[in-house]
Amino acid sequence: MSLWDKLKDAITTDDAEAADEARREAEQAQAEADKAKVEAQARADEARRKADEAAEKAGLPSATEEEKSQADEARQQAEAEAKAAQEAQAEADRKAEEKAQKAIDKANARREKRQEQREEAREERQEARQEARQDAREERQDARHEAASEEVYTVKSGDTLSEIGQRYGVDWREIARVNNIEDPNLIFPGQKFRIPKK
Repeated sequence: MSLWDKLKDAITTDDAEAADEARREAEQAQAEADKAKVEAQARADEARRKADEAAEKAGLPSATEEEKSQADEARQQAEAEAKAAQEAQAEADRKAEEKAQKAIDKANARREKRQEQREEAREERQEARQEARQDAREERQDARHEAASEEVYTVKSGDTLSEIGQRYGVDWREIARVNNIEDPNLIFPGQKFRIPKK
């Protein structure tokens, strides 16, 4: 599995900016690891080639002890170079994995922060809705209480708003306002008016 595939598994695509940044970091880490592997492999190949040349010289019937010794030394050096190349490849992979993990952690931290911010915003909206509902309930209760505390008067023949207001000690204009009376001079027997409290 490539580093980018690991990143894709670790982060979600809903945070495109973090995903892109993590992808770039992973690609850079992978490129550095690949370059280190190629260089290490080239050194190992060169050491093997030298060892093969020395071994070929040492295998000739006319080879001297010194050439045979050089061949052994070249073979040992080639083995050491191959081992160093393997270690360099492993180190490059480790560094690439480390960078990829940092990118994953960074992307996850961003995602978690955004999730926390969304959760906080959701909670704030919920609190605001609850406050609005509570305010509306209180207003309805106040209106019901006010309505319950008002008296209702049924108009009789010959009544006027000013007389009704005097009877209850309330300004006739307030009675007209509460009952949406457009023409205070035009009221009829049987009409019911709410009488506001003083």
